[in-house]
Amino acid sequence: MKKFTPLFIVVSLIFIYSTTINAQLFNIGVGGGLTQVMGPDQLTNDVSDNGLGFSTEYNFGVMAKLGLPLIPLTPRAFILYHQLSGEGQPPALSVNSVEYSQSILTVGLGVQYQFIPVPAGFDPYLALDLLYNNFGEFITTTSTNTGVSESQIPGFSRFGAGVGLGTAITIIPLIDLDVVLSYQWLNLTGKEEVNGVSEETISVITLDAFLMFNFL
Repeated sequence: MKKFTPLFIVVSLIFIYSTTINAQLFNIGVGGGLTQVMGPDQLTNDVSDNGLGFSTEYNFGVMAKLGLPLIPLTPRAFILYHQLSGEGQPPALSVNSVEYSQSILTVGLGVQYQFIPVPAGFDPYLALDLLYNNFGEFITTTSTNTGVSESQIPGFSRFGAGVGLGTAITIIPLIDLDVVLSYQWLNLTGKEEVNGVSEETISVITLDAFLMFNFL
């Protein structure tokens, strides 16, 4: 029997490895939530204070995760679409109202870490993400006594980062509700200077819920 011991160990290890790999869990889901613009002041100040009036808006998107065996790290990727807008009466007396709008498409890639053991059905985690953000056209719609006019500024792209806290809650087998609160810096790299004014860091807080479907 001793002659078969090494072969038995090798076969057993191959079987365990194969079983573990096949047990990886792939999750994909859809959802959405809220985007709260935190800064800079130029974005969050009221239009009457020469700001853009951006505050809290809705977002929606998709998320995917890949469970890895034996380690508490889970690679994840997501896409979020934000639509920001602000409206009000500016200080200029000749303008009745002005509306600003801009969309942001965020593509995130990162990992999440389960940092505390909890009862079955809950999976709290800390998430760290790298972000690619495509800012759409910045549109200004101005209303005066003589009519309405619209102007556009071309969009641009920036890289950023995010950190979040979340939890996956099991609803029924193979379906989870993933809730995550994230603080994101949207333009950490690639900043430009316009007319001697440096581009400020744009930060947002997102609160999202995704209905996740699990596949082996």
